[in-house]
Amino acid sequence: MTPLKKPSLADWSSRLVETVGRFPVTFVYIVLATVHLWFVCGKMPGDDYTCIDFLADLLTLGGIVLSYMLHLFMEGRAGGRQHVVMLSANIVWIAVCSFFACHYPLDGAMTAACIACCVAVAVSLFIVPFRRLGDDRPAIRFAIGFLGRAGLAIAVSGLLFLGLELLVLSFLYLFDAQVSDSHFLYLLVFCFVFLAPTLVVVQTPSAEKNRTPRDWMQHRFMNGVIHFLLLPLLFAYLATLYLYVFKIILEWTLPDGWVSWLVTALMFLTVIVVHLLYPVRFQAEDRRFDRRVLRWLPLAVLPLLVLMTIGIVRRFSDYGVSVLRVYLLAFNVWCYAVCIGLCVTRAKRLWWIGGSFAGVLLLLSVLPYNVYSFTCGQLCRDIRSLAEKKGIRHFPMRDAELRQIWEGPEDGQSQLLEDKLVYLYTHYDTTDISRVVDAKAVPMQDFLSGEPSFTTVNDMYYFNIQCSASDSVLEIPKGYAAFRTVRYDYETGFLPCYVKHDTLSVTIPYQYRGRKTADTVRMPVAKLKELNESRIQHPALFYGRHTCLYLTGLTCYEEEKDENGFLSGILFVK
Repeated sequence: MTPLKKPSLADWSSRLVETVGRFPVTFVYIVLATVHLWFVCGKMPGDDYTCIDFLADLLTLGGIVLSYMLHLFMEGRAGGRQHVVMLSANIVWIAVCSFFACHYPLDGAMTAACIACCVAVAVSLFIVPFRRLGDDRPAIRFAIGFLGRAGLAIAVSGLLFLGLELLVLSFLYLFDAQVSDSHFLYLLVFCFVFLAPTLVVVQTPSAEKNRTPRDWMQHRFMNGVIHFLLLPLLFAYLATLYLYVFKIILEWTLPDGWVSWLVTALMFLTVIVVHLLYPVRFQAEDRRFDRRVLRWLPLAVLPLLVLMTIGIVRRFSDYGVSVLRVYLLAFNVWCYAVCIGLCVTRAKRLWWIGGSFAGVLLLLSVLPYNVYSFTCGQLCRDIRSLAEKKGIRHFPMRDAELRQIWEGPEDGQSQLLEDKLVYLYTHYDTTDISRVVDAKAVPMQDFLSGEPSFTTVNDMYYFNIQCSASDSVLEIPKGYAAFRTVRYDYETGFLPCYVKHDTLSVTIPYQYRGRKTADTVRMPVAKLKELNESRIQHPALFYGRHTCLYLTGLTCYEEEKDENGFLSGILFVK
């Protein structure tokens, strides 16, 4: 028996140097992500997370996966071509990240588009490097190995994090050492942003091993997981759903909406099982059971997708359109396409399953007319239709029309109308709401929270200013040495607003050179009204004694004192 060679520090060093030379851009992104997140952890508690921080995090964290995929894809190809592809892809990724950063903080539509782009990058890791091979065994083998390496790296990083945290606490309690409160975050970033990705990349098999077809079903452990865990669970799902089909046929009722979640789980499990059983197509020995499962499973799942379709249509009929329901409907259509495609092709190639999922998600999320814009338009049409049934003819609605809804008789139509208004308000900005409700004249949050303050204070002028600094060029005021973003709302706490002598005054607390202070910024009411009523709102500059404020958001009443003022902007300090 040959004894195992004890690894030395030189062996580890040479392995690390070799891996860095194999994935140089990936390690650059890992280091940049770690350094920037340490910088974010070291910020003062009052400092906001800015669009620059968002750009750096999205660029570096997404760049780790993107560059890792590109290095795997370009291995073995000419060096000049490698550089061109890597440079071009990173330029495109920088442009995509910059686009999202310009719209930070992201609204619902931008968030969905950003998530779709990240999902597409992640899915491409398991498709693009193996696209030109004759079958999908290397890609599936790499995916299984990657998940195992990632799990091991997370476990090792977690153990190291707990050990280092215990060591730091020991210095704190045993030696009365002064330890920053943010040390926890520094250790977290080091272990899970630097160490974990590094361990995953270091364990990556060579290019030759990655592209060599291997049969993971020959391993006893994987064979046991497939046949004694996943397949019994899959058959239990199938039996439950087919029994439910017989039940609703006998009772002649529509399926419950919950069935959509069980069918979704069944579909994901089906895709996993089909991928894991894929090697039986290339095995010489007779594995009749596995071959039958691989061939007939999509056909068995296909009728059950009708249950999901009926459940989704019922939800649309009862409650109307929503973003989640539209995505669920698109997922249902994708499931039909996958099952039919597997039946037609007999699972000869499987890469198109993940590719089509990412492609559909991108089509639904990143185009100018996407799920969010479709849902908003349909909601506005539904609200108009329901409001017209209650005798409302003036749009956009103001306080009188909303009072008519609020004080009207309680019925299903009124509740449905209020629910749609709540959904529109919580998922879209004031520009979209203004199609059906005059958000500048009506404090929508009071109406939707069940406190119709418009019934008593509708004679007061209501400021509702919302604009984005990223859409404007802001000149830095002369004589000011520092700036910070400020925001006071439901989460961070309101800011009292005072109106006296046609001037609205707010006292803004801030930190400067390590000490807490405050300054009062005064804003002429006439200028605020002009900004409030303008069609296109841009940040306006207002001055205090030691500060000046680029106002980007203001929500309050024109009264002597409004305790629940919302304010946001960029504060410059002398």
